[in-house]
Amino acid sequence: MPKVTVFAGTTNGLYAFESDARRTKWKRRGPYLKGTSVNHFAYEPKSKTLYAATLDQGVMTSKTLGRSWTSLNDGLPIRKVWSVAVNPKDSNQLWTGTHFSYLFRSNDRGRTWSLAEGYLQAPGKEQRWGDWAMGTIGNSLHGIHFDPADPKRMIVVSSTNHGVVRTADGGETWEYARNGVFESCPAAAQSSLEKPPDEQAQTVKEHLDSVHACTHRVGVVQSSPNVVYRQMHCGVYRSDDFGSTWRDISAGLPERHGFPLAVHPRDAQTAFVVPAYQGKCDKHNSCIIGALDVYRTRSGGRSWEKLSDGLPRDVHCVVLRHGMDIDRLQTPGVYFGTTTGDVFASPDSGDRWMRLATKLPRVQGITAVTV
Repeated sequence: MPKVTVFAGTTNGLYAFESDARRTKWKRRGPYLKGTSVNHFAYEPKSKTLYAATLDQGVMTSKTLGRSWTSLNDGLPIRKVWSVAVNPKDSNQLWTGTHFSYLFRSNDRGRTWSLAEGYLQAPGKEQRWGDWAMGTIGNSLHGIHFDPADPKRMIVVSSTNHGVVRTADGGETWEYARNGVFESCPAAAQSSLEKPPDEQAQTVKEHLDSVHACTHRVGVVQSSPNVVYRQMHCGVYRSDDFGSTWRDISAGLPERHGFPLAVHPRDAQTAFVVPAYQGKCDKHNSCIIGALDVYRTRSGGRSWEKLSDGLPRDVHCVVLRHGMDIDRLQTPGVYFGTTTGDVFASPDSGDRWMRLATKLPRVQGITAVTV
């Protein structure tokens, strides 16, 4: 019987939660890497190798499912790392995204790294230099996504506005992946109505050049890689051509704004999001106040259903962009963690939820692996 391990990266180490395929009883272990802020994970199933992106220790690797770790930083001058990914067709090739939105590549399982120079010329590069204090992570490259059938096709996400670009040649050349998104932010349209007609077009442009155009999470459907979902500051979108064009699927959600997203590995019509209240919070820039709800679509975004069975009604937290994942079992389990240190699991694709942990340090990344 397969086993599931859910890794939770926090601001003070990582925790692992283990269960059999029924996913009704869980064993917790950790913390490991205590004192290290862990942002994100990648898992290579053939060698059972885990990779971690950390806030100040660069990239680290474990062949013991998190119990012991080795640094992989030769040639990686920026140790503030936000994402790591393994080429699905070549386990020797790793990619990582760092602070200041730089992209690095390794062809020897992370033993040495080199700058992905083609990305330096990707569109929007003039917005990526430097740093800022906006949001939780500032200027970072936080998403690296492959077409599993053709890994030369990639989508990369930086925290800059319109920071989603795609490549079809393994990173040599890049183009924007924003058609259908740039024009469709309702907040931009609303703000323009407050201006005289001759100023409205400029107001929309100014608004879309602001934070509302920031992409928080992208998810590629593994069985149908042309289908890609996208959670933005300004809404949820779907693409059926690997990011060339997008359509707004936010209707039916209580808030367009949110951070995490998870997609079903085999059903291209099923995806999960956690809407976030967009407003002024005492603790967070954007937050969930009150009921903590997950929303699921089983229709490719034509409709959404609220999933709340077992979730608390009185929170003040955020689920961060890497704070949600889904396993690969026949009926997938869904998992997420919060900034207030709770970790939740659903063995039945979101119908019912259980709490795996509480009062952990801030949860920054959740990754579910089947071993």
